[in-house]
Amino acid sequence: MRKTTLAVLAVAVLGATAPATAHAADPDTTALRDGVTRGEILRYAQRLQSIGLANENNRLTASAGNLESIDYVISELRDLGYNPTLTPYANTASPNTWAERTPPVLERTLADGTTKTYVNALNLTGDFSQMTWGHTGDLTAQVIPANRITVPPVGTADGTRAGCAMSDFPAAVKDNIALVQRGGCTFLEKAINARANGAKAVFIMNEGQAPLRTAPGTTTNGTTFTRVVGQTYPGLMAATLSYATGKEFYDAAQAGTPLTVHFKTDNNINQRIDYDIITETTTGDPNRILMVGAHIDGVAAGPGINDDGSGTAMNLTIASQLKKLGIQTKYRIRFGWFSGEEQGLYGSQFYANQLNTLETSKFAGMLDYDMIASTNYIPFVYTDGATVPSAETILGGLHIDYLKQKFGIDSTPYIFDNRSDYAGFRTRGIPATGLYTGAETVKTADHVAKYGGQVGIQADPCYHEWCDTIFNLSEFGMDNFADVLAHAVGSFGGIGQDAIELPVRTDN
Repeated sequence: MRKTTLAVLAVAVLGATAPATAHAADPDTTALRDGVTRGEILRYAQRLQSIGLANENNRLTASAGNLESIDYVISELRDLGYNPTLTPYANTASPNTWAERTPPVLERTLADGTTKTYVNALNLTGDFSQMTWGHTGDLTAQVIPANRITVPPVGTADGTRAGCAMSDFPAAVKDNIALVQRGGCTFLEKAINARANGAKAVFIMNEGQAPLRTAPGTTTNGTTFTRVVGQTYPGLMAATLSYATGKEFYDAAQAGTPLTVHFKTDNNINQRIDYDIITETTTGDPNRILMVGAHIDGVAAGPGINDDGSGTAMNLTIASQLKKLGIQTKYRIRFGWFSGEEQGLYGSQFYANQLNTLETSKFAGMLDYDMIASTNYIPFVYTDGATVPSAETILGGLHIDYLKQKFGIDSTPYIFDNRSDYAGFRTRGIPATGLYTGAETVKTADHVAKYGGQVGIQADPCYHEWCDTIFNLSEFGMDNFADVLAHAVGSFGGIGQDAIELPVRTDN
């Protein structure tokens, strides 16, 4: 878990959903819960500690300890019969850089044979500007508008959703340049959707409302329409357009003759590549996915066995028992072990940001298990604090109810603070929860009355310290919380054909 609280991320609208009512299911998770033992979890955790100790006592992202941890988890998954994917991502911490080596070119040939050259500018004048992290290329192709572009503009800002759904893109976009319009969702979502539909480049035109929504990208007018798309490895060519330029391209396509343009970019991109691990069960509906996550990196100060070797080992144990017991799930259970969490949630943010909107609509929810065995534990369950029934109240409620009914434990609500890997998924509209046993939170007398432990001492006394070793785990807590986590994964992933259902979202 990150030490410094992140700025709260804007949570995307979940889109059209079914009513947030849980299916009255009661999946029998006994076999999975019995299989997920403290002994197996500790075996994995001990190996992670050995890796840390052999590598300067840490498993920091991109370090030898982290890469060896990744190799170990992949080897274990393969031995179990999974087919894990090592997913590269650009860790956007230093020394990543992006710069234009030479100015970009956007031009087209007119009917009289002359060339119209569009003006490259970052500020309030000009026709277009590159998006930061746009890739180098030399492309001559048609400009194909997405559906839902609004010309003339609507009266209010962000009233247009052109490019926010995979279905916005006609088949002709493939191998051409997709034209979308600002508004309704992030530039990143539009760019990802365009790329997923086969576009070689994406142009994002401004909405058109004067005075601030007519220019191409700018860094001076105080709006959010900047050149930055957050598009990293692997990316595509990308530019923002003024409303006038976008309308020119749009009008030509509407008249039946999409314009052919020449778009050339020459950029210097220096990116550090790190890695996530993704794998999933082979049974269940592939169009309905339960994401289960942990982070596989630690901090420089110690081997990071509670934070988050405990979650890494727990999820590896659950994956192991699903295979060994031959459990058939109703839905796909996708496991992710993310790197870069301690530096800024880089691995999980990248993974969530590379999903197009059709893919995000397939996710039932995300369970984040980060620090699940703190020695002076407080059983926190992530919540958004809402009282209105929602997917997140169902997800969190199962953990809360099981703790109470099985162990007589009243959990403590923990408002999402975007310090762990659920943040990127929630930003993409995927509901989440998780069980977390505390880091630097000091245990109060009320906590001690409920859960035992020591008053006045933080939940994890070795949080981000050299002593976060196998001896920093509450085996009693791990025993109980393993039961809760296995029950949650089995309940939402479904045992046999029985699953607790979550609202279905749409690609919109």
